[in-house]
Amino acid sequence: MEQNLFGNKQILVTGASGLVGVHVIMYLARLGANIRAFVRNEDSKQKAYTVFKAYNCCESNTITWHFGDITNYEDVYNAMKHIDYVFHCAGYVSFNNAHMQIMYDVNVLGTKHVVDAALEHGITKLCHVSSVAAIGKSRTSHIVDETCEFEYTKHTGAYHITKYCGELEVWRGIAEGLQAVIVNPSVIIGVGDWYSSSSALFGTIAKGLKFYTTGSTGYVSVHDVVQCMVLLMQSNITSQRFILSAQTVDYKSLFSAIADSLHVKRPHIAIKQWQMKLVAILLQLVSKNPQITLHTVNSAFSHTHYSNHKICEALSYSFSNIFDDISTVGTMYLKRLQK
Repeated sequence: MEQNLFGNKQILVTGASGLVGVHVIMYLARLGANIRAFVRNEDSKQKAYTVFKAYNCCESNTITWHFGDITNYEDVYNAMKHIDYVFHCAGYVSFNNAHMQIMYDVNVLGTKHVVDAALEHGITKLCHVSSVAAIGKSRTSHIVDETCEFEYTKHTGAYHITKYCGELEVWRGIAEGLQAVIVNPSVIIGVGDWYSSSSALFGTIAKGLKFYTTGSTGYVSVHDVVQCMVLLMQSNITSQRFILSAQTVDYKSLFSAIADSLHVKRPHIAIKQWQMKLVAILLQLVSKNPQITLHTVNSAFSHTHYSNHKICEALSYSFSNIFDDISTVGTMYLKRLQK
């Protein structure tokens, strides 16, 4: 077992049943750290157990579960009593603007509560999980780094806005004396809820997805995200943000790699942007919760490269190959189907 550099300190992990949160508590448990896992209810706790089982991981006796609502300040305040370090992983991901209210409540108001409670309790350090969605585009290059400023336009999605505003709450806390770091992951690959987030891609492709789009974006393993978070929390680094992205991959290559990991036929038909836009418009007319929106269409055909230079230099860190992680996650998905 790796050395527990947190000693006897108490660690709070919000969103402990989500993709990042559950991997944080498993990683910290292996270190022997004292963890308070903040989740909404018993169902969320069981969702975390499902991921534990996927890794053949038994629950550590150093984990205690705390039920509460991130949008309720009293719940957050109580969860943070006697806590030294906070990994704020709670967040709501959706690219449907109709979910603006719940994204605001969780991503902005929830983060405000975490920051306020952290200041009130005088915690040692906070790590906030933001997103590359909170970072703007470069005006001079196709490469996006931490200096790119967020810009609001009529095309900016609700998720991007709420992640940016949530990050502003952390910067406000830093200005008030909070020791904190921010991580901005690109698309995270890992074992989680197979019906949501990037994990749902495996289920979609397993069913026989035929189409692919021509865009590209950054990807990162959930294990790299967690290791960078822990290393940042154990360091003297504070008041900084870091993009976490292993490499840029086009969607055709990504979908093909996932299909190979699942032993199914690769998507082989390149869909046109105008065709996908038409589908998005029709879905908006007939569904209150469309799976394809104009925002997701634009993302599917755009090309974005995220620089990981800052985090690699700060921690002397090397990211894993994302295709190795895709193969591992695909294997674990198939094992789940066999049970």
